[in-house]
Amino acid sequence: MAEFHFLNKTQPPQVTKLNLPDNTSCILLKKRNIVVKPRPMPILQPDGVLVKVVATDKLIHCEEYDKTAGKLTCLLILSRICGSDLHNYLAGGVGGRPVTEPIVMGHESSGEVIAVGDLVKTHKVGDRVAIEPGLPCRRCINCKEGKVNICLNMHYCGAPGSVGSLSRYFALPADMAPHIPDHLSWEEAGCIQPLAVGIQVGKRVDLRPHKTVAIFGCGPIGLISAAVAHAYSARKIIAFDNNPQRVEFAKKYISPLTGKPIIDHVFLVKDLPTSSLKGSHANGDHANGNGSMANGDTETLAHALGEDGSGAGMGDGEILDEDHEETIGDKKWEWAKKIVAGFVQEAGLTAEEGVDRVVEATGAEDCMLMGIAIAKQGGNYLAVGLGHIQTNCFPTLAVTNKEINVMGITRYTASCFPSALDLLSRGVVDVKQLITKTFPLTQSTEAFEAVAAGQDMKVVIKNQEGFDN
Repeated sequence: MAEFHFLNKTQPPQVTKLNLPDNTSCILLKKRNIVVKPRPMPILQPDGVLVKVVATDKLIHCEEYDKTAGKLTCLLILSRICGSDLHNYLAGGVGGRPVTEPIVMGHESSGEVIAVGDLVKTHKVGDRVAIEPGLPCRRCINCKEGKVNICLNMHYCGAPGSVGSLSRYFALPADMAPHIPDHLSWEEAGCIQPLAVGIQVGKRVDLRPHKTVAIFGCGPIGLISAAVAHAYSARKIIAFDNNPQRVEFAKKYISPLTGKPIIDHVFLVKDLPTSSLKGSHANGDHANGNGSMANGDTETLAHALGEDGSGAGMGDGEILDEDHEETIGDKKWEWAKKIVAGFVQEAGLTAEEGVDRVVEATGAEDCMLMGIAIAKQGGNYLAVGLGHIQTNCFPTLAVTNKEINVMGITRYTASCFPSALDLLSRGVVDVKQLITKTFPLTQSTEAFEAVAAGQDMKVVIKNQEGFDN
């Protein structure tokens, strides 16, 4: 695994001279196989800091450190389990990037600076910082165009090939460790990264005041995207999930600005055509965790399609050309249009009106279809969830006829992280409500299994809890 830094030949790495214990870390060996064991201490680079990721306000005082180095060393306070972490844990990879060697997990962390290098003038020992997990090369063509999120040489915490922050200590460049104010809790600071993703969602889908927004998936990214839409003064926000617990949670997600629920209508989707159909790719993976929207129900599916699978129960739809062979995708598309029409009406919108902005945060094929069906003519559709590499049914004709702008998203650009920190600091977005359970670092397997069970919204791992020093 590569450490989280791009080396400069004129500034060789410096080994810290800190009287510290080993760097206990959470390491993924293969899918559903985690070990928590010591690793070597991270190396302090000339332009960085060393951070201790801790679970309490307990400080570690270090009398000696190498001032010829400039990288920050941090004591990590806590880390959160993200949907991509869960994908790596359950499937041994995410986004088409398989884990081929042991990898330290984690990328949503905050901590305390315990050492700084000689070149660092912006930080000091004891500073409270967040870990910005994406380190672009700043030299490739995408970086030079400002698209650092799609850097051709990206190092990203916990991604294959790069060390993650789910450990006691973490070293990183000083400019990747933004200060956090004292009134912001460690738990909130660890949510800056997913909120930065939510802000990028807003930028990509072009959130604006008085627009209507539909969000598929009521996991953390879905709810954070809803919170960002609310902060952008969206006229109406509606959301969908097939997990009853998440639906009820979403209904009670309260705005710190109004004291009322952020989402105007949250719908429980029950009848879904899924992978029980031959050729379907409706896996329902969430970019933000679990809570699949492709649970499967053969009986209701048969009712929707007609007992003979002919689509008799679908209602009126577009007339297919005589030479066109009706496919499973055609039937699922008719189903999506029918079910969405009911939801739109219940939300107080008209079928012709549709929704201005669609955020698909599940990756499930069914939700893709529903998202295109609910989008208004000329609307924007953003694919956020991580599903299969390919899909068998995507309504390209509807995209063309409705002139829908279909976009994707990868993480976030440079301005999103400080914007997320600003929203949290000013109390515009509340992420504390999303945190439902905590575990010590030594119980990382239990933490991941809790997320996999789908009963918790956001799980926090306290990196220093249970250690004597």
